Amino acid sequence: MFERFTRSAREAVVGAQEEARELGHDWIGTEHLLLAVLRRPEQPGAATLVRLGVSAENCRAAVAGVVGGGDGDALGAEDAAALKSLGIDLEEIRRRAERAFGDGALDTPVSDPGESAPRRRRLLRRRRPQGGGSLGIPSGTSPGPRGHIRFTGRAKKALELSLREAIARRERHIGVEHVVLALLRGDDKISQGMFQRLGVTPKTARELVLADLRPAA
Repeated sequence: MFERFTRSAREAVVGAQEEARELGHDWIGTEHLLLAVLRRPEQPGAATLVRLGVSAENCRAAVAGVVGGGDGDALGAEDAAALKSLGIDLEEIRRRAERAFGDGALDTPVSDPGESAPRRRRLLRRRRPQGGGSLGIPSGTSPGPRGHIRFTGRAKKALELSLREAIARRERHIGVEHVVLALLRGDDKISQGMFQRLGVTPKTARELVLADLRPAA
């Protein structure tokens, strides 16, 4: 299927891995595909999203808010102060947890937030310390995604749907516009939450993308 992708669409797929790496995620999801698509705002499909007010910046903020790994998942100073007034000191809790379980014990585990709880538990069991650093990482090395980063099931589904979008339009290539149309069909909680934060109604956005494509059809 990949040979049918246009150069821009291939760059989006490759760029999704780069986006995941920059965010410190060890999975490639629909959120990373959308961020990669927005790197080429002049491309069909992406241009429609830009016209709706979607940008790489507010999309990245939406991703952080939905899946964590950024400021959107953290408690602010006001929240911490409010908890402290109730006798809950977050910093002291973190210090005690790290003394007992190692650095980063309270950090969000890196795994696809769109996966089921049982699968996340299996992944966490695999990441238990096995000597070396406190998180099973040899001393002197820094945690983070290295090498190949896997595509999640929802990302694979989006790429498969992009092929179906091309077939439905009787087009032999798979372009950025088909990837965008596929992402707008996403029914997983991550995609839905992301578009909600962006103020985009997927059904309406799909109709606008298709309308923008008609003159060139």
